[in-house]
Amino acid sequence: MADFSVVADTSAALLRLLRDNLCPDPVVSPESIALAAPTDKNVDFQLGLALYDFKELYEYRSTTPINGEDGFRTRPPKLLSLYYLLFVNSKAQIAAGAELEQRIFGRALQSLEDAGSLDISGQNPYLLPGEESAGITLLTHSFEDKTKIWSAMQTPYQMAVYFMVSPVALSSRVREPIARVTQTRLEAGIIASPGALVEG
Repeated sequence: MADFSVVADTSAALLRLLRDNLCPDPVVSPESIALAAPTDKNVDFQLGLALYDFKELYEYRSTTPINGEDGFRTRPPKLLSLYYLLFVNSKAQIAAGAELEQRIFGRALQSLEDAGSLDISGQNPYLLPGEESAGITLLTHSFEDKTKIWSAMQTPYQMAVYFMVSPVALSSRVREPIARVTQTRLEAGIIASPGALVEG
């Protein structure tokens, strides 16, 4: 599990994955792949990575506190699914033609599928040793669902790659000391059996 920066750390790890696999072909410069929203008017990037939604994984919700070795226990982490889209920036200084756009999307899809999961341990010191990586899943939204996403951003619809990263564990900062047993009280006594004789 990770601290509050886990969402930003996941985005940064995705950005690194894409830059490592898409540059220099079909995207020439790593700086041309950026965290951005489709509404961004910036012309300095060619491929944008946008976080457009996140949800809690209610089916894995736990109420069992986690006991730490420091004498404190914390609330269990919330497990999240993060939803991303990749889009080609139509406002870029060097506009991508239809062929280049398809090459970019093809390589991005291939890279996400080949990776399969995302390891953010190198970016986040709060992750526990041996903690599982978050899986990358390509999404199959209907055209109607895709249109709703772009309408919500008040942006004309355009081609994009939609995928999910899950589970991502967001830790709690609520801590309380663990009550430990410091004393034990033992009492001993003689119990007479029901058939015992009582002398008069």
